[in-house]
Amino acid sequence: MMRHSLKRCHGAFAPRLPAATAGVTAAFCHRGFASTTNSAPRAMETWEEVELHRPRAPTLEGYVRPVGAPNQSDITRDQYHQFMLGKPAKYSVELRNFLMGLGVVSFCLAEFAFTVYKLKPDDLDWVDEERQRAAAAKARIEAKIQAQEAK
Repeated sequence: MMRHSLKRCHGAFAPRLPAATAGVTAAFCHRGFASTTNSAPRAMETWEEVELHRPRAPTLEGYVRPVGAPNQSDITRDQYHQFMLGKPAKYSVELRNFLMGLGVVSFCLAEFAFTVYKLKPDDLDWVDEERQRAAAAKARIEAKIQAQEAK
């Protein structure tokens, strides 16, 4: 009984009730506090009034299809294309956007790889030379430190 009496609170989701339950509906609709059942009726808040006058979605209960109505699935291909304003696209917009993004990212990665390839040195002899220079500099620094400690 309580679940079905919330017509005013829940709008189109609650079933229609007989007029005899109108007093019960008002009692449960205001959060079900005990003080609301004995008090005088109060003015509706804005959201309650908006909800009361909100348009409801129609239902298909009792709907009977007209006798002479055409079946929407019985149209020719030409009528479909006329309705769609031309032939539908061969590939969806999402697929085209994905492929475009994939192409741009692939191009950027290819450019990066090509740059790394072009800037790679032909020989790595300079690395050994730099290591020898660093070792010689380290030996000179250590020699200076030992000379200062010996003084």
